[in-house]
Amino acid sequence: MTEPAERRAAGLVVRAAGARWLLPVAGVVAVLRQAEVIRVPGAAAAVKGLVHHRGRIIPVADVIRALELPGASAAGTDLVVVDGPGGGRRFAVAVDAVIELSAEPRTGLAELDLARIAAAIFA
Repeated sequence: MTEPAERRAAGLVVRAAGARWLLPVAGVVAVLRQAEVIRVPGAAAAVKGLVHHRGRIIPVADVIRALELPGASAAGTDLVVVDGPGGGRRFAVAVDAVIELSAEPRTGLAELDLARIAAAIFA
């Protein structure tokens, strides 16, 4: 039996680039707290590094650089592992904090543009 739409989780609320954002739960695979990110010399500016997740090495996106937001890159100590839009490649998004799993739609929160982030790190 499925839950009514109003009872299902709407998204993961995260803090990144000085703001709160919403990530749709449909694409979220895992949350990694305090994960070790390995820097890669010569990688695209939007790539913060690589992380090991469930036997795979996946890229970690720097939200500020991937979305061309103002400001310096943050520490991004938490990672949200996502499957790219449309069944695309898996990657992680570095965020300052994972705040909550929201069971109701949040007004005033912008959705992180995963398609744009994926394009920036896989370009």
